[in-house]
Amino acid sequence: MNHKIIVIYESIYNGNTIKLARSIAQTLGCRFIQAQQALTEDLSQYSAIGFGSGIYFGTHHPALFEVVEKLDQFKQDVFIFSSRGAPVLGKYHNGLKKALFDKGKNLVGEFSVRGYDETGPWVIIGGGNVGKPNETDLKKAQQFVQRKLPSYCKTDPYELIKSKLTVTEGHPNTYNVVADEILLMLKGDFVTINQSDCVGCGKCTKICPMEVIKIEHKKAIPVNELDCTLCRLCIQNCSERAINLHYSWRDAIKVAKRHSNKITL
Repeated sequence: MNHKIIVIYESIYNGNTIKLARSIAQTLGCRFIQAQQALTEDLSQYSAIGFGSGIYFGTHHPALFEVVEKLDQFKQDVFIFSSRGAPVLGKYHNGLKKALFDKGKNLVGEFSVRGYDETGPWVIIGGGNVGKPNETDLKKAQQFVQRKLPSYCKTDPYELIKSKLTVTEGHPNTYNVVADEILLMLKGDFVTINQSDCVGCGKCTKICPMEVIKIEHKKAIPVNELDCTLCRLCIQNCSERAINLHYSWRDAIKVAKRHSNKITL
């Protein structure tokens, strides 16, 4: 888990902004929380904070302004993101930018995409920007933070392993690796779980449709990683950012072949 940065969002209409918040947080390896929860947290512990919501009547959601008002008057890196119905961003970010500047914050960047909207004139045609934000938009959000906040993007410790072992059925490999001067234990290859970050909450075991992951000794273990369909539900539901998937296009083809040969009960 990246404890240097946090993403704060409000997404109450069509769930457009939560998709962006989740994608950004996964890229940074950090938590993403709603504005109401942020009001009860000590935000001074973070070096950087992201703020995002839909655009409501030309500006961000009022809940974000409440969080900014609570911030201490000292320098922190901040970034802004949003989803909007309008074709261009215009001045929609100006209100939040001013509030952050007044708090002495350093704005490192801003990002916005169109989101599905069924208000105002869009009601007549059944909604505008249907299907937005899409996968392309989410990748752009990831690229935004990689470009604007490279020092905050969490390194995947699995990539530091020089000699990887052969993946075998039912026996996840164990690796010990040093990342950021911290010794970590990793379990698995296709599905890699950082044992040092895992808290054994069990969310991944409940959400996985293939029963790839089990809890053993209060930690999540990828016991059946060869059955992984690469759906990424485990990653999306891991609040500790302890899970990563590693595969090539050849591995993806093998997944399809493996499951096509299974007998449906």
